[in-house]
Amino acid sequence: MIGRGIGEAQSAAMEDGSRKARRRIGRKPFRRTGRRALTAILSASLLLGAALPAAAAANAPIAKAAKGRSGAGKADAAYAADPAVATARPAAAVAAPDAAPVLEAATFEEIAELIYGVMKDGYGERATVLYRGSTESLDQKLQQVFKAIGAKDDDLRFVLKKMTWNWTSTAYSATIDYRMSYWETSEQTEAVNEEARKAVQSPAIARKKEGREQTLAIYEWVMDRFRYDRTLEEHSAYAGLYGKNGTVCQGYALMLHRLLQAAGYESRIVYGKSKGDLHLWNMVRLDGVWQHLDATLDDPGAGKSKLAYFLRSDAAMAADHSWDRSAYPAAGR
Repeated sequence: MIGRGIGEAQSAAMEDGSRKARRRIGRKPFRRTGRRALTAILSASLLLGAALPAAAAANAPIAKAAKGRSGAGKADAAYAADPAVATARPAAAVAAPDAAPVLEAATFEEIAELIYGVMKDGYGERATVLYRGSTESLDQKLQQVFKAIGAKDDDLRFVLKKMTWNWTSTAYSATIDYRMSYWETSEQTEAVNEEARKAVQSPAIARKKEGREQTLAIYEWVMDRFRYDRTLEEHSAYAGLYGKNGTVCQGYALMLHRLLQAAGYESRIVYGKSKGDLHLWNMVRLDGVWQHLDATLDDPGAGKSKLAYFLRSDAAMAADHSWDRSAYPAAGR
């Protein structure tokens, strides 16, 4: 008989300065049934990273199942980046008609690589992985898979809205069913990318001197077209360009990231806090030096803009921003 259990930890999305969103954050008590099994439902909010899995794990030590286990996990939107980017050799794929693609893996690194591939291929929404190997501490290892996927690609990390996984296992094998949802469709992302390509080829940007001057033109392009979504409902670059309400910092950061990359600059999306509130902004590498940019806070609206957060060093940014410095390159100047 397969043992079963349920664990849950939940939190709501939270954005820059929103007290309403902050009040929504909460966790439900952990509960467990069954003697030898665990079902983990782990919710990490829009910007809360991997704090909740640790809490769930502390409350639910894994017991080896004599005949099998089952479980589930969930992570909403953004997650903490894993410094080690997962890599894996290609694994065999088995066709499953009218169902999610079935993929085979022998390591957790392979699982991360396979699910990343499904997500990159038109924002795939389903996949099943047949894993052959030790399943000790399986739920914690699947959480690390989730983090490894995010470490590979800032854009994909922040366009992802939610990932859930359900698993059944024995001591040396597991079947893991993944489900993903996104803030944009693949068609919407391509529309934004096409707009970014057109923008950086326009005279207003292309004729600027490479480096600071061109980066400023890109920065102002975003602020001229975007406005902050006070409803906190929209999180995509597509909504920032075409939606009626605008977008939150996540959309600003995604748009700036895509523009900078389209123009040939190295760019990162930074997850951290601004004045105590969870927030996203960017980094760009100019002349070999990384620097911070925060288009959301430099865009007060009403057709105005400022440059208080344009090309700032770590020291300057740290005055009212905080982030995990080990996850991002050091910024100078």
